[in-house]
Amino acid sequence: MTVMQEMRRARAWVAPGPGSWANDDSHLVGTMPPYQAALFPAAVGVGFSQGFRRYGMPLERIAMAVVGYRLYSQARPVGAPARAGSGPPPAFLFKLLFLLHPELRYRRRQAVTTFAIRRWRGDAERWYAQVAPRLRAANGALQAVDPGSLDDAGLRAHLATANARFSDGVALHFAAIPGIGIPVGEWLARTRDWTGAGPAELLAALRGTSTASTGPAALLEQLAAAIRPEPAALAVLRGVAGDARERLGALRASAPAVAAALDGYLAEHGWRLATGLTLADRTLMEMPEVLLHTIVASLDRPPGDPRPAADAAAARLRERVPAAARPAYDDLLAEARLVFGLRDDNVGLAELWPMGLVRRALLAAGQRLAARGAVCAPDHLLEATPDEVAALLGGPGVAPSAAELEARAADRRAAAAEPVPATLGPPAAGGPPPIQLFPPEMQRLMRATQTYSALVGDEKGSNGPPERAGLGGQAASAGRYRGRARVILSPDDFAKIGAGDVLVARTTSPAYNILLPLLGAVITDRGGALCHAALVAREFGIPAVVGTRTATTTIPDGAWVVVDGTQGTVEIEP
Repeated sequence: MTVMQEMRRARAWVAPGPGSWANDDSHLVGTMPPYQAALFPAAVGVGFSQGFRRYGMPLERIAMAVVGYRLYSQARPVGAPARAGSGPPPAFLFKLLFLLHPELRYRRRQAVTTFAIRRWRGDAERWYAQVAPRLRAANGALQAVDPGSLDDAGLRAHLATANARFSDGVALHFAAIPGIGIPVGEWLARTRDWTGAGPAELLAALRGTSTASTGPAALLEQLAAAIRPEPAALAVLRGVAGDARERLGALRASAPAVAAALDGYLAEHGWRLATGLTLADRTLMEMPEVLLHTIVASLDRPPGDPRPAADAAAARLRERVPAAARPAYDDLLAEARLVFGLRDDNVGLAELWPMGLVRRALLAAGQRLAARGAVCAPDHLLEATPDEVAALLGGPGVAPSAAELEARAADRRAAAAEPVPATLGPPAAGGPPPIQLFPPEMQRLMRATQTYSALVGDEKGSNGPPERAGLGGQAASAGRYRGRARVILSPDDFAKIGAGDVLVARTTSPAYNILLPLLGAVITDRGGALCHAALVAREFGIPAVVGTRTATTTIPDGAWVVVDGTQGTVEIEP
C-alpha cells in the first residue's frame, strides 16, 4: 500500500495493521502532511528499536503509522505477534521465556549491564563531545546552500540530502529516549517513595539542567547586549511602523556588532521549526514580526541563574529522605541532572533543524513549480511524497497534477476539523503483563521509564475547575501571572503573540523554545509535569498549567487570565 493510499482519509478509520493502535497526540497534535508521513514513522521505529535493544528493554519497538493524516502508535513487545485478540502468555510461560528465548536472554543481560556501567553516561558524553558538533556542522553546511539557486537536478539532490538528514535525526532522537528516561525516571520514582513529594516539587530540583531549552534565550541575550548601547538599533525596535523584514534589515544595518549577533542567532535558530513538529509549521525566518517581538522582549528580560533555586529545592527534598538513603538520593539526582537536558538538545539538532531545512527546500521548489503552473500553491508540495516531488522536478516516476495536490490539501484541511478515534483495531486482550513477572533488572528499567513517560503525558488528567470562573490542570511551573491570553491553534496564529502574553495551546514542543522568551505564562490542553511546556516554563521561570484538557476551547482569545502555576489553576477574568 502506498503512503497516499494510507493517508487518504478513510471514514471507517481502519487500523494500519493487526492489533490495537492508539492515537499518539504526544508526538503530533493535528494532521501530518503526506511528505512527512513518508519519512517519519519508519524512522521512529528504527530509533526506538535501536534504543530499546541497547538498554535491554523488553519492547521490540514502538510502531507508528499515519491514518487519516493522524499519528497512531503501537507497542511491540519482544517476541509477541501483533495479532488481534492476543494477550500476554500465562505467568509460568512468561517467566520461562526469559530463560529460553535468545533475544529476551540478550535483553536481560543488557539490562544488567545498563545499570552496572550506567550506560547513559557514555551516551551523554558522546552526544555532547561528538554527535552534537557533527550534527551542527552538517546542518550548517546544508543551510549554507540556497535551494532557490539550484537547478532542478541540484534541488532534487539537495532535498534528498535534507530528507536523509531528517530521517537519520529522527532515528537518533528516539534511540536516545531510554538513556534519558531511565535515570530521570528512577530518581523521580525513588525520591517520590522516600518523600511523598509531587511532580512539580520534584522537578524543581532539575531546573537549570536543560540548557538547550534556554539556549535561544542565551543567544538573544548576546544580541540584546549588542543592541542596548546602540541608539539606532533601539530606535528600530522601539518603533512600530514599517514592514517587519525592512525593520530587521535596519536593525542589522544599525551597527556591526548588532549585525554579527543577529546573524549568529539566526544561523543557529532561524531555520529550525518554531511553531510545532510538522512540515506545515513555520520557521523563525518565516515570522519576522515574531522575531522582532522576541528581540524586544529580550531587552527587558534580565538574565537569571536558576541553579541556586534548584539546589535549594533539591536540599529540601533531601531533608525528607531517610538518612540512610541520602547517599543513594545524591547519586540518583546527579545522574538525572546529567542527562535531563539531552532531550531538548537532541530534538533541536536532530529533528527541528533538519525538518526546517526540508521545509525551506520544499517551499523553494514549490515557488518554482507554482511559477510554471505545475502546482497551485508552493505549500501544496507538502501534500506530495518525496518521490512525487522528485518527479515534479524532472526525476523519474509519476508526478501528481496541480489539481490532485490541491484536492489533497483540501482533504487534509477537512480532516483537521474532524473528531479523531482514540484507538483503532480491537482492544488489547488482558493488558500488559504485570511488572512483577519480569526479571528484577527489567522491573527497574520499566518502573523508571513508566514514571518518566507518565509525567510526559497527562495520565492523571485535569484537577477539575476551581471555584472561581476558570479551569484547572496540573501545576507545572510555580508562580502567579496575569496577562492576555493568546490561543494558538495553527502556525498562522503566532503572528498575534506579543511580549508578556499568555500562550494557550493544545500542547507545545521543543520548537517553542525559540518563542518562550516572549511569554509571561503557558497553559496547555495536554501534557504532564515532564512535557515540553512544563520543562521549558520551569527553565524560564514563568508560571505554567498543563493538562487542562479544554483551555483552547474555554479561554477566549484576548481574554485576561490569571495563571497560578503553583496551584494548577487558571482564572478567566470577565
